[in-house]
Amino acid sequence: MFRKAGMTILIMLIILSSICPIINCEETNFRVEDVNWRALNIGVGNSTCVVLLRYYGSDSCSYVRGSLDVSKLSETYTEVSDEYSGTVEYGGAVYLEFVFDVSSSSKAGWYKVPLKVNYMTDGRVFWEYFDVVLTVNGDPDISIGANGEVIWRGQLNELPIVIRNLGDGLARRVTVTVQSQDVYLTIVGPNEFRSDFLMPNGEWVIVVKTFAQLSIRDGTSLAVNVRYEDQNGVGNAKTTTIGLKVEDPEKPSTVVSTNTTKIRPGVTNGVLFFIVNNGGKKAIDVTVRLTPATNQLTLVGNNTFSVPEFGIGEALNIPVSLYLEPQTYGSLPVYVMIDYKDERNSTYQDSLSIGFLSEEEPEPKVEVTAKDIQIQPNAINSITIILENRGDRAAKDLRINLFSQSPEVAVVVGSGVAHRDLLEPKEVWEVEKEVFVQPNVYGAVPLYVQVQYKDDLQNRYSYTSTIGFEVRGTPSVAISSVIYNPSPVFPGNRVVRANCVIVNHGNYTAQDVSIILGEIGGVVKPSYPGSDRVKIPFLTVGGSVSAQFLLDIDENAKPGYYEIPVEISTRTENISTVIPLTVSEKAKILVDKIYFDREVIPGARNVKLFVETLNVGNVTAEEVRVSVISGYITGSTTSLLGNMASGSRKVIVMEVDVDSKVSPGDLPVDVEVSWSQDGRSMSETSTMNLTIGEPGRIEVWVLLGGLAVAVALVIIFRKKLVEFGKSFFYKFRGQ
Repeated sequence: MFRKAGMTILIMLIILSSICPIINCEETNFRVEDVNWRALNIGVGNSTCVVLLRYYGSDSCSYVRGSLDVSKLSETYTEVSDEYSGTVEYGGAVYLEFVFDVSSSSKAGWYKVPLKVNYMTDGRVFWEYFDVVLTVNGDPDISIGANGEVIWRGQLNELPIVIRNLGDGLARRVTVTVQSQDVYLTIVGPNEFRSDFLMPNGEWVIVVKTFAQLSIRDGTSLAVNVRYEDQNGVGNAKTTTIGLKVEDPEKPSTVVSTNTTKIRPGVTNGVLFFIVNNGGKKAIDVTVRLTPATNQLTLVGNNTFSVPEFGIGEALNIPVSLYLEPQTYGSLPVYVMIDYKDERNSTYQDSLSIGFLSEEEPEPKVEVTAKDIQIQPNAINSITIILENRGDRAAKDLRINLFSQSPEVAVVVGSGVAHRDLLEPKEVWEVEKEVFVQPNVYGAVPLYVQVQYKDDLQNRYSYTSTIGFEVRGTPSVAISSVIYNPSPVFPGNRVVRANCVIVNHGNYTAQDVSIILGEIGGVVKPSYPGSDRVKIPFLTVGGSVSAQFLLDIDENAKPGYYEIPVEISTRTENISTVIPLTVSEKAKILVDKIYFDREVIPGARNVKLFVETLNVGNVTAEEVRVSVISGYITGSTTSLLGNMASGSRKVIVMEVDVDSKVSPGDLPVDVEVSWSQDGRSMSETSTMNLTIGEPGRIEVWVLLGGLAVAVALVIIFRKKLVEFGKSFFYKFRGQ
């Protein structure tokens, strides 16, 4: 029915187009508001795509028809269409459904498909063209960012937020919600934004207005939540926090200076204060308050000054009178409090201070310093104490005493006392002393200098100064000894324990010590990863610690003396050294032959078994024992040979029984040879073959052998009988 109606509308449009003018709209009255799949079947059956059009024309329209070019996706269809025959007013929606098959060869994430829309208004046919996106194998992926991450304190800021679709699918019904994460940051205006869809690789910029209060911190943030759907109606959500840096806009700013910082005690001193606006805005309603910080300093007259306006770069000169009490010396500050506003009526307060120095009577001033503040532990250090007279009078009868309050840390070698009759102004006196720093001391060591001197009026001065010295030594880590277990070491040994004693024979604590043993190709390597290294976090001066390494000795390693390379590293040094390794030669006893004294069948008893051994090594094997191991051979299967010198051969004879269940043919047996060498028990096992004969074949040979023996006996006895008969005949005849 719908197909017939569609054909009717199509025929009507064709007729109308023939009699009515066709107009291609440059400014479209329709807008594509949504594109989604009602059903998506790739390679199987038909799929249904729904396009939502929203009409914004000034006059109503009718006979809306849409044609979708699906040649990129479909194997069957080139163009599919749908129409709406009713009337559409301003703001009305038209849903067009397009049914076609999506080919299995459509591998791309999305396709851009042309859409043509024609409709009638006032007897005229209008055509509009769109590109819609159809997602096949892709998915949308929304990212959130900000164009600019700085806002201004006390102002309304416009912050562009960029929403990007980084995926390969269309994002529909995109909703963005922006929320402030700071009570001092307010979003002005809407905080929720909507978009019909966002194409792949598309970008959508929304502008959020935020007001940052004056009390806001230097850092703040916004939370941005994005909700969207793909073309199959599956919803997604993502929340991102955008951090913002808050900076101050240009504002007034003040600095204070004076024409002098020296005042005299016992008199009233005239001082001129300079207040300068070095900011970027003019200051309004400026109030300046001056307050001395001590009772010995008095401000004579008014201490508050006001001006209605203070321009950029302008200076405000304030003359004041300061009275300083007699015999008052040292530093005397005056606090300056400045209150003002800017053009936006924002209030500010600057708290500044100016320090004044009392002019003292001329006197000697001896100051103590050290030339070099680095010393070494466990050593006698030569240090130089520098005394400089920075006063205006000579220092007389100058005495110093260098000492340490902690003898367990440092001791002054010899006398710490030095004396000088006169030290003129600006003159320097260098005193050299020796200080011994105890072992295991690190960090810093304080030494005390007591200074005493007089001036021309016999006034005495005395004080004690502390000089801190940095203790910096050099650790030296080494391997003092190594013991191998088992010992001695032979070729082929596995998991040999190398027990090393690590010592620090330097004069400073070693930290983060790492020891790594190297390899010797064809001789020694780590038993497993990590067994060739050890870490020691802390090793004191003279301290020692045991470390164990696990090594494998190659089976073909040649006997001899080797040096295994070792790399030692600490925080301050890298050391390359070696540890000794002696590989002893191992006796090599071969099982040369093994055989029975005769051909043996299953169930044989009292069979002699011969085993020939040969020592092919260059050393003597002691307490050699040979054992034949097999589940089918019993009896005397073990024999003690004693010592076997290099190159010697021995044959062992064993009397054994053969199990009746053994199968004829080759019988593999294990021959274990064990011996003692340099106090270590050694053993080697080899597999040899013995021959077991067929029982039937043995009986035939025995029968034939018996028959042969019987024939031989008959022949022998026959000859003897004939000879006996002949002898008897001749003897009887002679008689």
